[in-house]
Amino acid sequence: MKLQKIGLIMLVLMIVSATFVFAGGQQDGGEKQLHIGVAAASFDDKWMSYMHEGFEIAAEEAGVKITMVDGKNDSAVQQGQIDTFITMGVDAIILVPCQIQAMAPILDETEAAGIPVVAVNRLPAEPELSRLATFVGSNEEFAGTVQGEAIADLLGGKGDVVIIHGQLGHPAEQGRTRGNMQIFDQYPDINVVLEGTSEWQRAKALQLMENWIQKGTNIDAVVANNDESAIGAAMALEQVGMLDDVFIAGVDATPDALQFLKAGKIDVTVFQDAYGQGFACIGAAIAAVNGEELPKITDIPFLPVTLDKVDEFIAKWE
Repeated sequence: MKLQKIGLIMLVLMIVSATFVFAGGQQDGGEKQLHIGVAAASFDDKWMSYMHEGFEIAAEEAGVKITMVDGKNDSAVQQGQIDTFITMGVDAIILVPCQIQAMAPILDETEAAGIPVVAVNRLPAEPELSRLATFVGSNEEFAGTVQGEAIADLLGGKGDVVIIHGQLGHPAEQGRTRGNMQIFDQYPDINVVLEGTSEWQRAKALQLMENWIQKGTNIDAVVANNDESAIGAAMALEQVGMLDDVFIAGVDATPDALQFLKAGKIDVTVFQDAYGQGFACIGAAIAAVNGEELPKITDIPFLPVTLDKVDEFIAKWE
């Protein structure tokens, strides 16, 4: 991993120490504390909750104030929250967009107010991408290719695969599935026989998998857009004694998924660094307020996780 969590902490601290007077960390000297508004897409998403913790920990380390709000996956709600941040006079905004297609009006307002925006996790298209201070995130298509290659290898290049999508139209859902298909298209004997959405949720994935099992369709592997969906599928397969006959791949390498991997209940996941994204956003927001030039995209790389590496990634969460 290019930037481990500790490296990102040091990055934040170096940025702050270099620009501390402007950022307002020295409140004893009467300086104003830097205030960052964090417009989250949803407080209910399991993986996102770890990124939110990353924001909070990094802000505490850097000595800046954050105000974080829940967009409830509703662009209209999020637009109102951005308006509130502007009225409050925040110094920068970190945005997890509810819908990337709805970013233009938000950026119109923040640009007029002179407030830099760092978007995270959900990659917007141009021209919105170039209007940001930076985008912080990971290459979703790459994660899908890692899953696809692992499953193709486990299947020996032959078998029937089902795909459990996340929220339809979500950039991660699109990118990861596209990466899956780039690999499966190279194998004429791998067939995608069923597809459905869990909307990222474990319970919905379990129900979807139960329905597929009842159909009687042959299933050799499950490729899920996220770990919660992979876990739901594993639970459904275990209930009917099919778990040992089906390979399962997820994405995120959450603590729960790593325990399922260690127990042999899923076969591969791909580490998406929630804390890394959170820490990098705080550092980028501080840099943007201080007029520093940032790359268009700040990449926090995905990493494949298999059984031989599971303890290494469990230790990252700890």
